Amino acid sequence: MRSLDKPNALRLITLFSGAVKGIAFYPASHPAIRQPLTELHKIISEVLSEEPLFSFGLVDDIMFLNEHLFLVPSTPISDLTNRLVEKDIGRIIITTAIGFDELETFIKLFSAKGVDFGTLLHQMAEEGITNLKLIRRGDDRFDQNSDGTESDPGSDHIATYNRALSVINTICLDIERGRIPNSEPLIKVVDQMVRITMHDPWALLGLTMIKDYDNYTFNHCVNVGVLAMALGTTLGMDALAVRDLGIAGQLHDIGKTMIPKGILNKPGKLSSAEFDEMKRHPELGSKIIREMEGLAPHIYSVVLGHHLHFNRSGYPEWANTLPGDRMIDIVAVADTYDAITTLRVYQSPVNPRSALNEMQKMSNTLLDGAIVERFVEMMGSYPVGTLVRLDTNEVALVYRPNPQNEKAPLVHVLIDGDGGRLPAPRIQELIDSDGARYAEIIAVVDPLLKNIDIGRLIGSGAY
Repeated sequence: MRSLDKPNALRLITLFSGAVKGIAFYPASHPAIRQPLTELHKIISEVLSEEPLFSFGLVDDIMFLNEHLFLVPSTPISDLTNRLVEKDIGRIIITTAIGFDELETFIKLFSAKGVDFGTLLHQMAEEGITNLKLIRRGDDRFDQNSDGTESDPGSDHIATYNRALSVINTICLDIERGRIPNSEPLIKVVDQMVRITMHDPWALLGLTMIKDYDNYTFNHCVNVGVLAMALGTTLGMDALAVRDLGIAGQLHDIGKTMIPKGILNKPGKLSSAEFDEMKRHPELGSKIIREMEGLAPHIYSVVLGHHLHFNRSGYPEWANTLPGDRMIDIVAVADTYDAITTLRVYQSPVNPRSALNEMQKMSNTLLDGAIVERFVEMMGSYPVGTLVRLDTNEVALVYRPNPQNEKAPLVHVLIDGDGGRLPAPRIQELIDSDGARYAEIIAVVDPLLKNIDIGRLIGSGAY
């Protein structure tokens, strides 16, 4: 299996670009075309022998392949970028079982000039190309269904998130009924989340702003899993490690299922005895996980240790001599962020930007400072889910960081400059790829003052 590290990703992109350029001048049987096509198909086949799919294309006009960004474009990358822009293609997805002839046919179609996105889709359907799919540039929410119609990956992401909620709900119900939960549904939904996150670490982050206060534990568990997977991906962890982070994150609080509801939902401060009972949940959860089949052994340790703190001043006290595990500290960071940005019976939520400031104060004591620093970098100056005011007087919701300029994230404008609510959110770049400025962020806005329920907005799919 050829590892899809950055040099191999660059080689794949270079071969693809070269084949597209060359096939316009030579017949497919010519060695100048046959050789790069053969090598390209070999690399693709080796990669897909381990992964169900991979994709490449443009994000903010920067070429990517899976998690790799090519910030300084070579000539082949520039050529391919221009062709993608010409055909209005934002992303090409290649799936398992793509044959040599199918790949060759697509490259012939793709190389033709003057062919727009819709025409190319029609030509692909006529040629029976089913293992290679396209997403339109500038609207990465849309993907193709098997019948050639368009579906909404944004909705797919919400559906995946909701499946995770359902799985955690079932696990907790099983525990309450004295059953050992089945881990298979959890593994399946986390695998789907891993595929999304390894391609785009920010794809699911907005969904962590969905807060169901009546089912806090379920939402919180899924949110911690999402945040931990994103953080692990940006830290360079491989897919298996990111998968374990997702599982551990989603299971980290299942021990609370065995804590009396009166303690869990108490609006005031817990008594000493009640807090001692609450502190049992990591041990209770880890014992359950040990009995579940198909889970990596160290997931038990992550769940047991997620309240130990970086300086080991937390609980359970008997476990404070356990060897360090980076996954424990990653889940602890994710847990802290989601907890302090959520309304609880005993606390008001903190906006995402302020939450990062509070977490930095915990660095190297309660939280691992290096991991906090990376988390802050990942979330940006204005984290996903932050409501902001622009200098145009518009109010917008941050939906994606900008890796080129953290002060200029991509936003959805919700309220126009005159204070009127837009009928539908408008996607807006604050600075475009040519450096032209649209607006600057001048303040963070309290959603309550604007009567905006961010979680409901995101969960509705309108975001």
